[in-house]
Amino acid sequence: METVKSKEFLKFIIFMAITALGWLLPAPAPITAEGMKLLSLFVAAVYGWSVSSEVWPSLLTFAILPFTGIATLEIVLAASWGSDTGLVMVLMLPIINFLEATGATTTIAAYLLTRKSLKGHPWRLLFMIFFVGWVLCTFVGTLPGMLITWSFIYKICNLIGEKKFDKFANLLIFGVCVMGAIGLSSLPFKNNALVILNAYMQSSGQKIDYLHYMGFSLPYAMMSIFGFMLLCKFVFRLDVSKLRDMDTEIFTEDDKKMTSERLVAILGLVAYVAMILIPSFLPADHVIAVVLNKMGLSIKAAIVLIVLDLIRINGKKILNFQKLASTLPWSMMLMLIGILTFVQLLGSEATGISAFLGKTFIPMFQGKPTIIFFLLVLGITILLTNFMINMVVAIIMMTATLPLVPVLGLDPNQVVYLITIACTIAFMLPASSQAACFLFANKDWVRAKDMYVYSFPTIILLSVIVMVWNVVFFAIF
Repeated sequence: METVKSKEFLKFIIFMAITALGWLLPAPAPITAEGMKLLSLFVAAVYGWSVSSEVWPSLLTFAILPFTGIATLEIVLAASWGSDTGLVMVLMLPIINFLEATGATTTIAAYLLTRKSLKGHPWRLLFMIFFVGWVLCTFVGTLPGMLITWSFIYKICNLIGEKKFDKFANLLIFGVCVMGAIGLSSLPFKNNALVILNAYMQSSGQKIDYLHYMGFSLPYAMMSIFGFMLLCKFVFRLDVSKLRDMDTEIFTEDDKKMTSERLVAILGLVAYVAMILIPSFLPADHVIAVVLNKMGLSIKAAIVLIVLDLIRINGKKILNFQKLASTLPWSMMLMLIGILTFVQLLGSEATGISAFLGKTFIPMFQGKPTIIFFLLVLGITILLTNFMINMVVAIIMMTATLPLVPVLGLDPNQVVYLITIACTIAFMLPASSQAACFLFANKDWVRAKDMYVYSFPTIILLSVIVMVWNVVFFAIF
């Protein structure tokens, strides 16, 4: 216990030492003195978030921010807790927990995994496992999605006699992590994509067409699932012979039953998704589109919760908001809010950071063909994101590259989409992403050294897929 406390205190000392550099070192032009302080605090925050699972790095960041001179406390609060993005993350948790509490997620997974078409076709079953993992991670959340899908894998391993740490178990568990990482950017209103796309819209004043983004992200997700399966078959040489005669009926009748509560929970999620997507199908001046756009993501989530709170089945409330909201992961929440704050402040003219990054990166890309520019963006993003928090990497890369877009005559969406996807190809280290963090913590089933072996070729493959698809998609659309 004393050793743990000593290590955490050492992390605190390092955090403060990094922060102090901003007050001690001269600011390289055109970065201002205030920008240097903010930048050092940003680096300290990234360090704290990477090495500690506690809440103190986020709280300490908020405490120091007003002293950088960039913004007052009121501005800091408005940029973080007062933002639509911050509020929607709070309101989405009860909706996600409601899906789990009613058993709706298990029912959906049971339906998909027990189809007769899977019996005797092991690769179809593997596709369905990875697809279910991606669906759950994307629509429900990375942690619950991975845990639920892993529970299916554990059942399958027990049924066919595969043991912990065997290649079969390792690859399936790792594959679900890959699906979790992909899910972080599959939908424009969830996880990384929510923060990154909103950061772009807030800093540029431009709107992102969510339907257009999903036209890019969803096919990429499907190609990645198939691509990973090809890796399993031809590179990792996964033996699936034991799956051929496996009985797919691993769920109870209760798991498969669609109760009234589960149906309501699913319809609630469908309604939320519909409110987000409907404006993309309507003219901008249509009354419904205008109303829905004014709501923002948080009010849409609030409306779903209001309706769910009013519904009674057999005279009983089906939604206990207080209970469902009581499990808010504060450490992760505070970190995300902290990132939102830096999104608002790092790109401001008062810091001089954007000008400095532009000055640094422009020579690198000048005279280079467009394809080289995209390869550099992709390569640097993926390299950094496997060693840093991916949303932070996305912010850095957008700040550095978007000023170059008009010079190169590119569609800014093409760069934003590429960065958004690329920064989730991250599972080499525990701190690479949420999915990687959960993967490496699963020490009962996997070994870290095996995960390193599987990570490198998977990262290479997904990088190739997103690069090629980015070029093809924007050439067509």
